[in-house]
Amino acid sequence: MDMMGPMWMMIAVLAILGGLKWVLRRVNWWVYETQLGDKRHALPPGDLGWPFIGNMWSFLRAFRSNDPDSFIGSFVSRFGHTGIYKAFMFGNPSVIVTMPETCKRVLNDDAFKPGWPTSTVELIGKKSFIGISYYEHKRLRHLTAASINGHEALSVYIPYIEENVVCTLEKWSEMGEMEFLTHLRMLTFRIIMFIFLSSESEEVMAALEKEYTDLNHGVRSMAINVPGFAYYKALKVMHDFF
Repeated sequence: MDMMGPMWMMIAVLAILGGLKWVLRRVNWWVYETQLGDKRHALPPGDLGWPFIGNMWSFLRAFRSNDPDSFIGSFVSRFGHTGIYKAFMFGNPSVIVTMPETCKRVLNDDAFKPGWPTSTVELIGKKSFIGISYYEHKRLRHLTAASINGHEALSVYIPYIEENVVCTLEKWSEMGEMEFLTHLRMLTFRIIMFIFLSSESEEVMAALEKEYTDLNHGVRSMAINVPGFAYYKALKVMHDFF
């Protein structure tokens, strides 16, 4: 009889935790979907995740693992091969498309409006290419693209690029097992740094690559300006440089 008390207590605690989990998993649904009325029935299948965080934990965990496809795979396994799913990403209700047909549908449907996460807009700038209108974007791209990545501009650097690629490939052939994407990124970064800064310094490249990595992580994170979070580190990079 003495053991029945703790056992019932444990059952009660598990029941409360289960009920709390059930409530929390439906907060985003109550906040965002119920206000749509009958339109919510037209939403694709999916999962809005936890309050405020949404699906970001599983998203970031997957993309930092050796199996980034596992994030989309979880949606496919739970909701089938629909090619379009609802989710809660970067602090906003979102739609994820995974097939060419659904991508075309989204791009051609006026119901879908282009947008960027808050962290991306704040870090890259509201007046940058991502923050301006389509027509202004097209005009500025026309003015800048040729001078940066046009054939005439890049042809000046072809001998340098070719020499570096050949030399790097020879080094890779002697390295045995390596992390290909990391070394490819380093090669690309070295070439870009030479084109824009006319520098080949290993120290400068290492320092810039670290700052760029912190900035890149912040652009793809939630806008949480608290020490230890990627967005906070990226803001510090921006502050140090500008």
